Order: sequence, then C-alpha cells, then structure tokens
Amino acid sequence: MRSTKKTQVLSRVLALTFLLGAGGCVVLGYDFNKQPPDSCKKAQDCPGEDTGCGKRFCDEGVCTYVEVLAKGEKPLGQPLDDCQEVTCDGAGHEVSKPAPDQHPEDGSVCTEDKCVDGTPLFVPLENTTPCGKDMLLKCDGLGSCAGCTMPSDCGDDGPCLKWSCPTESKVCIRVFEPAGTIVADTVKGDCKAEACDGKGNLDQVPYPTDAADDMDPCTDDICTDMGTEHANAANGTACGMGCQSCTDGVCGDCSPGFVCEGMACVSVGEQPVGAVCKTNPDCTTGFCVQGVCCESACDDKCMGCVNTATGKPNGVCAPALDGNNPGGRCMGADTCVGGTCRCENGVQDGNELKVDCGGSCAPCKGTWVCNGDAGCGKPIAQCCAFFCVDCGDETEACFQTQSTECFIGEQPKSFTGGSFYDFPCDTCNRMTCICQ
Repeated sequence: MRSTKKTQVLSRVLALTFLLGAGGCVVLGYDFNKQPPDSCKKAQDCPGEDTGCGKRFCDEGVCTYVEVLAKGEKPLGQPLDDCQEVTCDGAGHEVSKPAPDQHPEDGSVCTEDKCVDGTPLFVPLENTTPCGKDMLLKCDGLGSCAGCTMPSDCGDDGPCLKWSCPTESKVCIRVFEPAGTIVADTVKGDCKAEACDGKGNLDQVPYPTDAADDMDPCTDDICTDMGTEHANAANGTACGMGCQSCTDGVCGDCSPGFVCEGMACVSVGEQPVGAVCKTNPDCTTGFCVQGVCCESACDDKCMGCVNTATGKPNGVCAPALDGNNPGGRCMGADTCVGGTCRCENGVQDGNELKVDCGGSCAPCKGTWVCNGDAGCGKPIAQCCAFFCVDCGDETEACFQTQSTECFIGEQPKSFTGGSFYDFPCDTCNRMTCICQ
C-alpha cells in the first residue's frame, strides 16, 4: 500500500502558509523550469513526485513534465472534503487554495462541519441542542449526543449502521460496517450488489459472482460492464456423464489432447492455449494460470488469463474486469478497477477516505494534527452565545493527542481551551485534531 506521505507534506505546507498569513494559493510540486535544469537519465532521476497535473519525464537528459493539464483544470482524484481546492497551473504543478464550501462531514448532529482558513473543523454544538432518535436527548457540548439509556434512544439500526450506548458514558456511538460489506443481491444476474460504503450508507458495487446462469456446462457466465455474457468454457472442461468434456463450447467426447481414464477425461500433456490444465507441464507454453493454459506467465497484479476474470478468450492474458482480483494479488479485500488494484493506484476513488487508504482498502496509519499544524497552543475562537461559561480547559488532553499515531478515517477529536468574554458574545476556544 502506498503511504500518505504526499498528503502529510501537503498538509504541512498549507499549514505553514496559513501561519505566515499568506492566506492565498500554494504552488505544489518541483519547479522543472529552474535554471540550470536538473540532469537525468530516466524520469525517476528527477526530483519530486508526479502530480495530477503532470508527470516527470527525462527529455534528452533534462527533467521536465509531460501529460500537462491546462491551467485551471482540476486533477482527478482530489478529495472533496478537505477544505482545499486544487487546480493546475498549466506547467505541471498543482495549485491549492482554501475552499470554504468543501468541508468534511462527520455525520454527527451535534457538530457543525466547517472550514476555517483551509482547515477542517468540527465545532461542537451547544449542550441544549436536541438529538437522538426522537430528538429527546441533548448534545453534550463536546460533539456527542448524550443521555441515552439504550441504543434505540440514539437511532434506528440499519444494514450498515449499528448504534450502541455504553452504560458508563451514556453517549451514543455509531458503529459502521466495513466498506465493501455485501448486504444484498436484490437483482439476480445483474452483476451488481448492494454493499456498505463504510459511512453507514448503501452503494452499488460490481459483483463478479452475480452473472446470469444459462445452465450450460460448456459456457462461462461472465460479468462485464454490459451485464452477463456467455463465452465458451475452456476445452477439456468436464460435462455430461463419464468421459465427456467441452470442445469449442459443445459437450461431447474427450477434447483433443485428453484421453478417457476411469470415467473421466485426463490430459495427456502439452495442451494448447486456452485448454484446461493443472500444472505448467500440461501446457505447450509452460504456463498454467488459473486453471487454463496461458500465453504467458501473466503474473502482474490485475492481469488474468481466464474469461470470467477478463472478458477475453481463455488463455489470453488481459487486464481484469472491474470487481475481479485474479489470483488474489490485490491486497486484502481489494479488487481491480481500471486494470489496477484500486488501493494501490495513487488516486482517491471508490470509497477511499484518502489516497490509497481507508474504505475498502486496509487503513493507513497517520498522525493526529491539531488546528492545521498550528497545534494545541493556538486554539481557534468560536462564538457560542452564553453557553460557554462551562467550557473546561482541555489543552493538556489536546497536547497528549497531538502528533501521536492514528488510522486514516478515525473520527476527529475536539477539545475546549477554556472560555473568555468577548463582546457581543461569549467565546469558546476550540481545538480540533484530525488524523492525516
């Protein structure tokens, strides 16, 4: 899995800009237009990283960018909830500026989700704000709904969301089913299923095992983008009774290269591309991949050699269809999207919370960053009318959280920094720590 180093560096660059009072755009990426230019033999020799606006390239020994997007164009895969808007400058660089309307949502009715100077904040609502299933509970002023005696006080459970109410805290807690958890296959044979998105909602996802079955042993039922297709099963596939196998999609006597032994068709070795096999010596090419003779080793991630995984004829090494994971070479429960493992493609897609992290991917480790790297010593003042006289000073708790390890996707933590009177309203000092 790729790390979130780029995301962390971006966060620190943005935070430094805010601290310096720039408040404007930040140009990200290495400047290949500098003089004298950096020398290279290959693209990997060039400093920096590829961006969504351009790729590193070594042009006659000089570092430059190629595949450059036009000025103002937005690169693919950028988060829509990090309080930042990233566009291209036309020279291969990404330019980031605060976007107040692109705030994240923590799903709590007891917080106000907002952006402050490009930093996401989850500001707890007053401790008189109604919450709970029938709005009979009250927010605790710290961002949670409190006062429950049983989970049903908090809300109704759903297929992707369960409520709990710990006896000791009496605070409502949401428990989400992991992203990618299949909940139902309501339409049989449509190659899709309903699955959890990791945030309590249902979403439709590709479901390769949901192809419509034509009940013919000599065809493979394949899920493609267009629905179910039926292709010839590999020659040598058992069918019928006794010594019968499929040849070019028809059930009959043992296929060429197979003989009848013990009421079954058995390979005599050196089968052609696309035929059934058990070991490499069974194939003329020397490659038995996923049970068929393949034209090559076909061992790259998201490359398959059977038609049920690729939609191509058996024996042809090709990129896997979305939702497949030939040979289980993508990590964990991840699947292939666009010919690459979704969790390893460097783009925030599917239900990932960060690039290559969270969602159906394994969680990535991050660090608690408080107030956009400004730290716990500089809380952000929030007007809260006359209800902040009870704001406690939780600065020490904030410091204990800051810079410690966390997992990308964890709920942000909010702390109060005491209160003071600031006409015309009282003001609570808030500190929000986000895992990134």
